[in-house]
Amino acid sequence: MAALNRKYAALPDLDSAPDIYETPELTEDNSTAPTGRPRSQSTSSSYQDFDEDDDEVGGISRARLQPDEARSHFSPAQVDARDVDFSDRVTAKRKSYKASSRRHRKRQDDTEEFGDFSDDDDGESLERKLARLRREIEEVKEEYGKRNQEKKDMGEEEESNDGDDVASLSKLLDGISVSQGDQVTSAGARLARDLGTGIKANGPSQISQGTGEPATYTVTYAPTYQQSHALAKAADFDGRLALLEKVLGLNSTMDSTSSSTAVLPTLDILERQVSILTESTPSSLDSISRRVRTLTQEAEKLEESRKSARAAKDALRSAGGETAPEDGEDSEQISKINALYGTLPTIENLAPLLPSLLDRLRSLRAIHGDAATASENLDRVEQRQVEMSNDIKKWQEGLEKVEEAIKQGETVIGGNMKVVEGWVKDLEDKMSKL
Repeated sequence: MAALNRKYAALPDLDSAPDIYETPELTEDNSTAPTGRPRSQSTSSSYQDFDEDDDEVGGISRARLQPDEARSHFSPAQVDARDVDFSDRVTAKRKSYKASSRRHRKRQDDTEEFGDFSDDDDGESLERKLARLRREIEEVKEEYGKRNQEKKDMGEEEESNDGDDVASLSKLLDGISVSQGDQVTSAGARLARDLGTGIKANGPSQISQGTGEPATYTVTYAPTYQQSHALAKAADFDGRLALLEKVLGLNSTMDSTSSSTAVLPTLDILERQVSILTESTPSSLDSISRRVRTLTQEAEKLEESRKSARAAKDALRSAGGETAPEDGEDSEQISKINALYGTLPTIENLAPLLPSLLDRLRSLRAIHGDAATASENLDRVEQRQVEMSNDIKKWQEGLEKVEEAIKQGETVIGGNMKVVEGWVKDLEDKMSKL
C-alpha cells in the first residue's frame, strides 16, 4: 500500500481517505433519537407551530398549509361531472363539466350554511324570483329533453305527464311576464313602434291590443324607402362636399363674397408674405418700401391729375365750349381704362382658380401630345404584328418540311431495318448449318 501510495503520490485528486468506516458502538449517553419537541400531526392544528430556531437551519421554511381554510374556501364550489368523458379518445365527444358556486351565509354561532336561501329571504325582489323561476324551468326542460332522448334510444315508450306540467309552467311564467310587460313598455316594443311609424308602405303599423294576450307588432317595409334613403344620403354628402369646396376655394362657381373667405387663396397669400419676410434682407425690404412709396405717390398724383382734368372738362362743357378731337381720343382711352378697372374684380375672383386651371391645361397638353403620338405607336404595333405573323407562317412552313423529312427518314429506316433483318436471318441460317 505504501508502494502504491508512493507510485500514485504525484497524481492529482488522489483520495487518501479509508474505504471502510466504522461507527462507534452505542452507549447510554449517545442516542440517535431526534432532539426537540414533537410536532402535532393533526389536520386542524396551526401549521405555524415551529421553533424560532428552525428558520436558521439550512434556510428551510417549515410553514405548511391550513386545510381548514382551504376547505372553507372551496366549500361553496359545486361540480357536476355527469355524462362527462375524460378520456383522450379521438372519436369521443368533448363535453365539459359544469362548475357552480352555492350561496353561503354565516350563522350566529360563526358556522357557515350552504344551499338555496330563497325561501328565507324576505327581501327578494320580484325580478329575481322571476329570473330564478325561468332558470329553473330551463333546467327542467333540459333534463326532460335528456330523459326523452334516452327513452327513444332505449326504445321505451311510456306515457308521462311531465311534458304537460312543463308546458303549463312555461305558459304560467309567460303570462306573468306579459302582465308585467303591459305595465312597463320594453325597449323592443318601443323600437317596433318607432319602426312602424317611420317605415310605411300600405298604412300605419298595426298593433293588436288584447286583455291577457301579448302585444304583437307588424312592421311594414316600403321597397322605395331604401332608394330614397340612399338618395338623401347622397344629397347630404353632395351638400357637405360643396360646402367644403366653397370654404377651401376649389369651387369653380364661387361668388365674390366667398373668394375673400376661401382657405386656399388666403393660405397662398400668407405663404407669399411669409416667404417675402423670411427670404428678403433688410436692405431689400428698404428698397421695396421705397419703391412702394414712390408708386403710391405717383398713383396719388395720377388720381389728382385725373380729377383736375375731369373738373376742367366739366367746366368747359358747362361753358358751352367744344372739345378738340384729342379730347375724344382721351375719353376713349379713359373708357378703356375704366373697363379694365371694371374687370379687375372678376380677375381677382378667378385668381384662386388659376393654379388648378394651369395644372389641368398642362395635363391636357400632355394628353394631346400622347394622342398625337398614339397613331404612330399604333402603326408601329400593327407593323410588328404583321412581321410576327409572317415569321409565324415561315416557322409553320419550316415545321411542316421537318415533319415530312422525319416521316421520310422513318420510312427509309424501316426499309433498312427489314433488309438488315434479312441479312441477319441468312447469317443465322449459315451459322446453324456450319
